[in-house]
Amino acid sequence: MTPVMAIISASSSSLAYMLPSKLEGVRQPVLSLSGTWDFKYSPKSRWATIKVPGEAAMQGFAIEHDKPFTYRKKFTVPADYNGKRIILRFDGVYSHARLSINGKFIREHHGGFTRWETDVTDWVRVGKKNEIQVEVTDRLDEISYAAGYAHHPIGGILRDVTLFALPHSHVSDVSIETHLDSLYKDADLRLSCHFSGLKDAELELKLKAADGKQVSLLHNRFPLTDGENVFSLPVKNPLKWDAEHPNLYTLEITLYQNKKELSRFHRNIGFRDVKISGNKMLVNGRSVKLRGACRHDIHPKLGRTTTAELDSLDVILFKQSNMNFVRTSHYPPTERFLEYCDRYGVYVESETAVCFVNTYRQKNYAPGKTQSDPAYADRYLGQCQEMVKSSRSHPSILFWSIGNESVYGSNFQLCWDWIKKTDTTRPVIFSYPGSVDKKEKIYDILSMHYQDVYGNLSQWGMTTRNFQGHGIPALFDEWAHPACYTYNTLQTDPNIREFWGKSLDMMWSGLFDSPGGLGGAIWGYVDETFALPEPQMGTSFWKEFAHTAKPKDYQGNCVGYGEWGIVDVWRRKKPEFWSTKKAYSPVRLLTEDNIMFTPGQRLTLTVYNRFDHTYLNEIQASYTYKGIKKTVKLPAIEPHQKGTMTIPGEQWEVGEPILIEFATSSGNLIDAYRLILGEEKINYPTTTAGKILSVKDNGTFITVSGEGFEIPFDKSTGLIVNAKAGDKIIIEKGPFLNLYVNLNHLSGAEVRKSANYFATSDADWQKTSLTYNQQKEVVYIDLSGTYKDIKVDFNIKITPDGQLDMNYLTSGVPNGFLRETGLSFYVSDAVQYLDWKRKGYWNYYPEGEFAGNEGHTSLYNDYHPAYGERPVQPWQTDTHNYYYWADAGTNCKQPLTQTAKGMKENIHYYTLSLATSGGHQLSVVSRDASVACRMNKRTNEQLVLYTNNRWDYPEIAWGNYCKKLEAIPCYGQINLRIK
Repeated sequence: MTPVMAIISASSSSLAYMLPSKLEGVRQPVLSLSGTWDFKYSPKSRWATIKVPGEAAMQGFAIEHDKPFTYRKKFTVPADYNGKRIILRFDGVYSHARLSINGKFIREHHGGFTRWETDVTDWVRVGKKNEIQVEVTDRLDEISYAAGYAHHPIGGILRDVTLFALPHSHVSDVSIETHLDSLYKDADLRLSCHFSGLKDAELELKLKAADGKQVSLLHNRFPLTDGENVFSLPVKNPLKWDAEHPNLYTLEITLYQNKKELSRFHRNIGFRDVKISGNKMLVNGRSVKLRGACRHDIHPKLGRTTTAELDSLDVILFKQSNMNFVRTSHYPPTERFLEYCDRYGVYVESETAVCFVNTYRQKNYAPGKTQSDPAYADRYLGQCQEMVKSSRSHPSILFWSIGNESVYGSNFQLCWDWIKKTDTTRPVIFSYPGSVDKKEKIYDILSMHYQDVYGNLSQWGMTTRNFQGHGIPALFDEWAHPACYTYNTLQTDPNIREFWGKSLDMMWSGLFDSPGGLGGAIWGYVDETFALPEPQMGTSFWKEFAHTAKPKDYQGNCVGYGEWGIVDVWRRKKPEFWSTKKAYSPVRLLTEDNIMFTPGQRLTLTVYNRFDHTYLNEIQASYTYKGIKKTVKLPAIEPHQKGTMTIPGEQWEVGEPILIEFATSSGNLIDAYRLILGEEKINYPTTTAGKILSVKDNGTFITVSGEGFEIPFDKSTGLIVNAKAGDKIIIEKGPFLNLYVNLNHLSGAEVRKSANYFATSDADWQKTSLTYNQQKEVVYIDLSGTYKDIKVDFNIKITPDGQLDMNYLTSGVPNGFLRETGLSFYVSDAVQYLDWKRKGYWNYYPEGEFAGNEGHTSLYNDYHPAYGERPVQPWQTDTHNYYYWADAGTNCKQPLTQTAKGMKENIHYYTLSLATSGGHQLSVVSRDASVACRMNKRTNEQLVLYTNNRWDYPEIAWGNYCKKLEAIPCYGQINLRIK
């Protein structure tokens, strides 16, 4: 056979192959070529070694755009491959590859995330050493924009490389479809394939259920003809596949010629049907609601790549967080990831690798306007075809996406036309649909990004109201964007991550009850940060352009868009993870946190079944009361319906908690609710036993003393200085007015750059008056002063038991949407521990959770991983962050943990304890849970306590919820206890 050059970018003639599980006469028909390869950074450099798959830049090679670099691999083709067709598969090379074998150029390929295969039979030497060379270029004109998206060149062999053998007579482009009858009972299993080879060939199909039993088929042998073949097998009442019942069958495909077996393949399949009916999507005849997230491939050490471990872990974490849907943004996933989605039950929007065409590209990436350029048609269509051909047999894929946030053009139309001709079983989506010429059609589902929490959005001329619009299913396949651009907030108060949970809850609850709302996908699932090493070759030039408007003080070796995931790159669960699990819970108790009861009588609770295909009696339920856990039988409430569950009567007591848990049939937690019988009993921090106060004025200080505490007021500043509990200083200075106002929120929330804000500075405080008076056992301090144009009056009441009630009133505050108003105090560095009790947004949090309703934590963690190294502790105990604090990782020598510095909202009490054994404490108390507290460590190591009676996160943006509180009037009260 004469070799044929295929100097194309994945044309419509490219074939997709199945890996053989058995090949007659061949011991090992599939060989992995992943692992260690040789690497040549530039024509003048020496060969080095590199890991495949993995980015070059993440391994110390600072590749540059539009400059080629070379991979080399030497390998032996097994002798028993003689007489076989030999196929070389690349699962993903970013972004332009030129393949040579044994010194001969074979072909080129555009696109970094689709599988491309080449028949290399005529270029390899069987039984001998061979050499592959792949010249790779990270091109600025790549239509996926994936390097721009990662803020550094990601070029390299990003996915696995495989060599495999096939018989001379073989099949390719195998696709498997399942078609259910009108009653969604019986099915037709349809297999199509392309056959190439000699005559007298046939396929034998065997179908096995999950228990290994053979499924009876009326006819299972089919003759093959050269070219396209289509076979149909009726299957009686198979178990159906959906995300809640991922019933898989194994299809064994055996190729015979002249009655002799040549090769065998296996494929897991699921019987399921997808239809658009009006403004609903139906899976197996039932309306589904998609609760999910967008996922990037990211490996903490290798960059824009993945592994079998991460692919499987990600799917498991999706299931653990109650998500049933993943959008594979902004490129197709590995087939291995899809196999896990099939197995565990996750719906997939598989997206082709086209992003930000003529929209949001950085200016140095060009050209951006390729959507109608004929010179790019092969790239658009080729990658779309590769995506569909390689993965269309997976039941988890519900629909295809032909591009992200791009302007419509003829190249997108080519993709739509080809998909609709090739795969009639799935819908198609496109973003931005509002850019599409109204005469054309290239989407079945409306894609909208970042509606508000009520489902309202206008985007490119398309509008949704209450999560629906335009008579077709509306999918918000980017919504509920976690905060990642608010650099200052994320440095000082990571609680913005917990606050975000209300947004997702409002969105999902509103959409679930909206008929035309199909679902949403959080942007995103995993953090987008790359801990790039110092280059061993080249320079990290990308720092000059890849900032996402990052302030200069935050720039460092770690680049990317930011920590927008519900897990970090190491897959540690962040605060957003628990909020996702709660908000997306398919079982919702519709009851208040405090429930009425009668001792000895049953408890009846309203429950909402938010599953799509599961009756409530398919899952487990239990309740725990006074430490004893008992099971509860659930009624058969239909999907999308409400009903009641009953807890048998016990001798209920007021103030006691009852924990209700729901779990899968295999025992995995779905959701938990902690309800209180009547009013909760809260054990507030105790006060001192003192009954007498004394006041001394020595001309410099006014000192208020009680039994076990001493509070001096500096007469020059009017502020408390070195207040003691026992003989230990606990408050070093205060109170200061804590005021932070976002002045321009009405014209646009903070997104990437710091908003125009106003904040008081402690250094600006000037006392204007200080007086005191003692009335029996109580001392009153009246303090007035200014912060430049702002006037503040403090009225402080001190009682013998060590309680300070601080009332403040301001004037001159500029209006705007507030971030915080309250008081702050410098506290002693002898403070080491924090305890709190609060009324959180969720009535149940796991023990040790970042923002639990109660907790105990040390302020510090002496261990911190080096840059780029795996952390061993939970996310909430981190002290260093090399993205938000740049290369230093923090702003001071002894930083606080995430838990310690994150604001605790709606506290009943917030207690700081000294390291010594005397039991000395400083507590903030709020009996109506109307106060929030947080800690911060400044660059001078000063430890600061912030106590806020009003707070919000107006910078959260992206349609997320914020309170929209105006700054004025500005006043309040904070209650402290010193012991």
